[in-house]
Amino acid sequence: MISQLQRAADALFPAEGSLVGNVKFFTLNNGVTAEDLAEQMNRADAQIAAGESLPVDDVDGDLTV
Repeated sequence: MISQLQRAADALFPAEGSLVGNVKFFTLNNGVTAEDLAEQMNRADAQIAAGESLPVDDVDGDLTV
C-alpha cells in the first residue's frame, strides 16, 4: 500500500505533466509530521477532484482593511 507521503509527492511531482515548483507548509503545532501534512493534502486533493470544494480567490481578504 502506498503511503500518504508518497501519494502526496506523486501528486505534487508527477513523472510527466504539470509540476509544482515550490511548496511550503506552515504549522503552529510542533507535533505535526510530514505524514500528517501529506494526509491533509491528499484529503483536500480528493475533495477538489470530487467537486466538494469551493474556490477561494482572495485567501487573505479578511486580513486587509
